[in-house]
Amino acid sequence: MRFRTPDTVAQLMLWTLRDFMREPQTLFWAVGFPILMTLVLGQITGQSPKLRASVAVLASTPADAAAASAWIRTAPDQDDVHWKLMSEEALPKALAVGTVLLGVERPWAPAQRRWRFDPANTRALAAYHALRDMLDGHPDDRLPLTVLGGRYIDFLLPGLLALGLVNASMWGVGLNLVELREKRLLRLMLATPLRPGAFFGALFAARLILSVLEMVLLLGSSRLLFHIRVQGSYGALAFLWLSGSAAFFGLAVLIGSRTDRSSVAQGLINAVTLPVFLVCGIFFGLDNFPPYLQGIFRAFPPTLLVDALRNVISAGGGWSDVAAPAAALLAMGGASYLLGRRLFRFY
Repeated sequence: MRFRTPDTVAQLMLWTLRDFMREPQTLFWAVGFPILMTLVLGQITGQSPKLRASVAVLASTPADAAAASAWIRTAPDQDDVHWKLMSEEALPKALAVGTVLLGVERPWAPAQRRWRFDPANTRALAAYHALRDMLDGHPDDRLPLTVLGGRYIDFLLPGLLALGLVNASMWGVGLNLVELREKRLLRLMLATPLRPGAFFGALFAARLILSVLEMVLLLGSSRLLFHIRVQGSYGALAFLWLSGSAAFFGLAVLIGSRTDRSSVAQGLINAVTLPVFLVCGIFFGLDNFPPYLQGIFRAFPPTLLVDALRNVISAGGGWSDVAAPAAALLAMGGASYLLGRRLFRFY
């Protein structure tokens, strides 16, 4: 007698969810860690736009050291700028390890003042301009413009959502399939009246429920902590999330389709997830790469998901903005799943 498919799917979903819930460390890495990362990075990057920096006042002779010490005692903006007396020989190491952001010689004498910093460091460059204007007594003519979604934490949150979805699919589905095969549990399942389609359907449904829970918790905590609101369509966001879940579920099935060694599966998963950190626009924009690489990286499925999420959450995007990336994600997921099913072995 064959089991009824709806009952089978429901029981497999409950089994998958219970197996997930009984592992506290899994709950932490899937749900708690993204929230903790958002909190930490939000506190670091979401601070007041006021200048806060440690600046080395350089002295190469005893006379310069005495003059620098006297100037530091009366230096302006002591609350936000930490002035440190330092020799020129010690500056390169201090810049390298981040003890100071930049250095300055004779800040009290405009004609003799010289700045030392790495121009590729955007924080040091911004501090240089602000400190130079402050020391020269120029009025602050900046007019800060508050833009919805313009903070770094607004840029970062969609990337963390996508990263969590990719990691949860790869490790929660791909590695789980390999471990089930390694423990010979897939062979036992195949010996029952279980249809493979019901098995994969239950696995996808359980992973989708967990991923929606993760997304809601991360969006909710970000709204409470950093006042981040979804500017676009919630319906478009839900459809995009479903498309991303399908895409990376299919890829996870393909990765877990053949091997019965978890060490091999971990290597394959790392090969997929590590580039996500570097070239998919999660922590920094792709404009930092050469133009010929930007086009390649923007075609990666995780990048499609990150850009579309950012468009909906921060820029007010709707259905028309997610249609193309969602279709591409669904196509990639469908192709990966069909190939994975064809290659898949239960023993």
